[in-house]
Amino acid sequence: MLIAIEGIDGAGKTHIARKLAHNLRDGGYLARYLNKSDIEFGDAFTDSRLRLLKEIIWPEQGEPKIDLLGTHFYLFLLASWFSAVGQMLRREPRSGNLITVMDGSQFRVVAKAHCRAKIDRAQLLDYFDRAAEPDLVVLLEIEPHVSWHRRTVFKETEMGRWDGYRGDPRDAYCAYQTKIQNVLREMACERGWLVVPQNEATHDTDVVDCILRHIAAQHDVEEYHLARTATP
Repeated sequence: MLIAIEGIDGAGKTHIARKLAHNLRDGGYLARYLNKSDIEFGDAFTDSRLRLLKEIIWPEQGEPKIDLLGTHFYLFLLASWFSAVGQMLRREPRSGNLITVMDGSQFRVVAKAHCRAKIDRAQLLDYFDRAAEPDLVVLLEIEPHVSWHRRTVFKETEMGRWDGYRGDPRDAYCAYQTKIQNVLREMACERGWLVVPQNEATHDTDVVDCILRHIAAQHDVEEYHLARTATP
């Protein structure tokens, strides 16, 4: 079972994904956290290709304020990356009874490319046809003026600089992320995602508990419980 945690930059995707995987394990389920940008196949050649691709997509040095290469350049690189994530997951034995919780997915890439280049979302999704299709997508909904205070540093892309947003960093971030979140909300409605609202008072435990209740009510997860899958 694959669970993807989605949301705008600063919504808490990585933190919630880690905590959800931890709580699932504490509940007796075979679960793991998967960092979408840090995968390996265990093959020297393959992993060397992935390291090169990762450095192009997520370089260690800071981002420039403008992008000279254009939307499609990074779009196709990310499509390649997510196809590799999908390939890795498809190669794993399906009988492993493993719940994988991933921080993010191809859907936020689609939302950003749609906003930036006005590319039809159906066409964008076609580019990611080899990406893994989550069994459950959780959208962490949060107003950008709240998520702005959760971090001290944001990338140029996260403030919408590559999309033409200028001026005050907070204002640029809030305007850009509001646009991205509106697209994610539309996709959540169209695709039946779980939407978990957050505000200033929301605790991470409340978010994880909401997801766990949904999983228990809507998904057959008994096959992933270690006590039920152990050999007598």
